Amino acid sequence: MSGLELRELECFLVLAEELHFGRAGERLFVSQSRVSQLLAALERRVGARLVHRSSRRVALTPLGERFLERLRPAYGALHEAVADARAVARGGTGPLRLGFQGTAYAPLLEAVTAFEAKDAARSVDLVEIPYADPFGAVRRGAVDAAVVLLPVAEPDLVVGPVFSRQRHTLAVSRRHAFAGRDRVGAADLAA
Repeated sequence: MSGLELRELECFLVLAEELHFGRAGERLFVSQSRVSQLLAALERRVGARLVHRSSRRVALTPLGERFLERLRPAYGALHEAVADARAVARGGTGPLRLGFQGTAYAPLLEAVTAFEAKDAARSVDLVEIPYADPFGAVRRGAVDAAVVLLPVAEPDLVVGPVFSRQRHTLAVSRRHAFAGRDRVGAADLAA
């Protein structure tokens, strides 16, 4: 089937749903005459009429009905193939494995929900990672990314944007050097 034009097939599918050249044109962002041209080209390619047209009504021919029945799933499969190729090109297929420390708190779960809503083909698998080894799972490839506590000074890893800013409380013995302080920063803890 040489010279197959995707735009002709899209036009036929929309026209089959609308059964109106004007509305089909609006949906395709083309003129009514362009819809007619695309359909005529497809019918020439097929070698028979797919649509009955009159001044009052538009209807599929029996061949048009059969063609529509076979075309819909093939067109859907074509779209899925393109979406899959895009996902691979972006570097993402399958679930995103996201590491987190401690509790999966509300902002993290909201971000996961938003990600899954934006990319229905991908899901997120949350993986708890230990405080004692926050980067091991990333280095081993057990997770794709991790939400960890700052500071991060790891030359082999890329630190992304700050995910959230939460106040944390440090519990220490009354005899600890930090016990008398009102505030302890992440740099103090790292030292």
